[in-house]
Amino acid sequence: MRLMWTPSDDEDIPDQYHAALPDGRWHDGVQDPDTAGIAEAAQETVQAVLWQVWPVCREHRSGVHAGAGADERAVWWCRVDEGHELCEVGELAQTLPGKQRRALRRKERRRAG
Repeated sequence: MRLMWTPSDDEDIPDQYHAALPDGRWHDGVQDPDTAGIAEAAQETVQAVLWQVWPVCREHRSGVHAGAGADERAVWWCRVDEGHELCEVGELAQTLPGKQRRALRRKERRRAG
């Protein structure tokens, strides 16, 4: 995904930030591009455009939600049972099984280099 900025032509209407898919499609936007807001916008884009639940807690096979951790960090939070923190926003790749995580790193290296 990529972050897109839509400036406003009207000073009474704030600029919008969108989490867009690689092909440029996005759904809804946020006015404050903080980490949790962008994470929520990304989640909404995947759900509305691709009709998929994302991200998913591997332990409970349930969708997770962006929120604040105990120390106010932006985290992905699983609400099943008593709830638990899945990971910090931006660190989802670390939750993948080893084989998928290594494949993702190889793909990123090819793209960068």
